[in-house]
Amino acid sequence: MSAEAFLALIAEPRYWAVIGAAALAGLVRGFSGFGGAMMFMPVAGLLYEPKLAAVWLLIADDAAALPMLPDALRRCVWREVLPLGLAAVAAIPFGVALLVVADPDVMRWVICSVILLAVLLMAAGWRYHRRLSLPATLGTGALAGLSGGAAALPGPPVVLLWLGSQAAAATVRANLVVFFGLTATATAVAYWWNGLFTLESLLTALPLVPAYLLPLQWGSRLFARANELQFRRVALALCAFAALSGLPLWKML
Repeated sequence: MSAEAFLALIAEPRYWAVIGAAALAGLVRGFSGFGGAMMFMPVAGLLYEPKLAAVWLLIADDAAALPMLPDALRRCVWREVLPLGLAAVAAIPFGVALLVVADPDVMRWVICSVILLAVLLMAAGWRYHRRLSLPATLGTGALAGLSGGAAALPGPPVVLLWLGSQAAAATVRANLVVFFGLTATATAVAYWWNGLFTLESLLTALPLVPAYLLPLQWGSRLFARANELQFRRVALALCAFAALSGLPLWKML
């Protein structure tokens, strides 16, 4: 990729819209421990090819979220995180294969519909009170891996699982941070194997890293001041907004 082509791409108004989406995604990720992909992918995937948007998110989120890991590793519940993480890692290559061949608009409909379903269930007050069985846990992890590999959105199944539990907000957030750390590592390997890392995608991801990182730090500070109810309400509202804004329906208007 030439310097001229790089400058021309980042000068596009739609690229600056992506930078704005990255900033909002970082704020959400810092506050809730999840939701970055939910905010970023519907916007970036609508303006650019989903494969390119997925690589951008992986690079920006991995670089920015590293400082969150040490505290999350101490707080997370490993007996919940590990089965989910291992099942998701096993399913990610199949999701990436789907990303390479699937129709982008079909992918957006499916992804946004899944997010909206999760939001509606949780907003209706759905909770579970018993410990999940191992098959249910592994199934949730596998579904998260498929959606993560296919569209960089591993969150909805796992978010529904943990927000639907009786766990404290700090525990949910820590679990999600560690889970996404595991899946991001596997996703990076799968992207590399499928040739998604190109010079263009790597170079154009660089401006997104600081745009994601600074709001992420602000979001972490906001979380420290929030209570349980605020945490759940903000998380659900942002997820609903991301899903609605990313529907391919808007391209028809």
